[in-house]
Amino acid sequence: MLLISRRLWVNYKNTRLTKHLSGNLFKRVLKLSFIMILLVIINSVSMIFFEKMSPGDAVWLSLTTMTTVGYGDFSPSTFMGRATTTIFMYGLAISVLTMLISEIIEWRIFTALKKKQGLWEWKDMLDHIQIINTPKIDAERYLLRLIKEMKSTPQLSDLPIQLLTRKYPDGLPASLESLKVLHRTGEAEDGSILSTIGIASAKYIVILARDYSDSISDSVTFDILSRVLEINPNTTVVVEAILDENRKRFLKMGASAVLRPVRAYPQIVVRSLTNIGSERLLENLFESHGDSIHCVDCEFNGITWKDAVIKCIDNNLGTPIGYFSKGELFSQPDFNVECNGDSLAIIVKENVDVTGDMVTRALALPND
Repeated sequence: MLLISRRLWVNYKNTRLTKHLSGNLFKRVLKLSFIMILLVIINSVSMIFFEKMSPGDAVWLSLTTMTTVGYGDFSPSTFMGRATTTIFMYGLAISVLTMLISEIIEWRIFTALKKKQGLWEWKDMLDHIQIINTPKIDAERYLLRLIKEMKSTPQLSDLPIQLLTRKYPDGLPASLESLKVLHRTGEAEDGSILSTIGIASAKYIVILARDYSDSISDSVTFDILSRVLEINPNTTVVVEAILDENRKRFLKMGASAVLRPVRAYPQIVVRSLTNIGSERLLENLFESHGDSIHCVDCEFNGITWKDAVIKCIDNNLGTPIGYFSKGELFSQPDFNVECNGDSLAIIVKENVDVTGDMVTRALALPND
């Protein structure tokens, strides 16, 4: 007998502790709701029969008793009425209502924990930004800057952002949580998880290199890219390539843009999402070979920006993109605005030496 009792108790504990894992919350809530309604009906019929109440008063009495409100405007006075209320309301209905509320509260706690740990499947994801992988070093700082830049970009600011990474199995850092970022824990090499993060409905996908110091990351990226494009071949996919020779491979496979992992400037990733091709120009400006930005000291006053640009280009000095005045930068001002500055920022071709005197003379030339 003791063995049977112990076995029943163990089964009860296991059922209680793991009941949410079965995923049949709806059935449990439906079952408890049905029992609760049945008890209200039984008690209400009893009040009509034993206490001679109207149907409305009988239901009202049953509900206020079950919810322990107890207004006192109605109460059973006969022995059978009181006995029925005691058994069906005090003994059963209140307990069932408590169990129903407990089920809902426990489920909310359970789902909140799954969302925090990145185990929740967001089935209604649509037109979102999916970021796959996180940098091996200083991931939080990089993601924080990357996501802030996305949210400040008009074309991306209203789109949900979801991370797929194994970096945060216990929950995102508070800094990322504050940005309302969704989170999934897992690895993209596991094909089954890609079908649960809404890849098919993603508007933009970013595949980051896991370790910019290890070229094997390109192999991982190649595998992930192929899986992603199998699911959604028409979306915009930006990937990071550590080795330059892998750029053509990624583009040939179907990547929209390929860039080097520049961890200090996540803004390049965002620009490549909204302006495909701009990443190559931005990367070019960082290289020692190729175009570069020169800030040339030169005094100029009362010249329109249009004239300044035309005169620099006509004299093969490069393309002005902005100017400084008393330390303040004016980037791409209106063409017809008169400019007064002490330094000019110019994109200059490789091996072209531009001096302040050359720019000053060009700006002083009369208009054609």
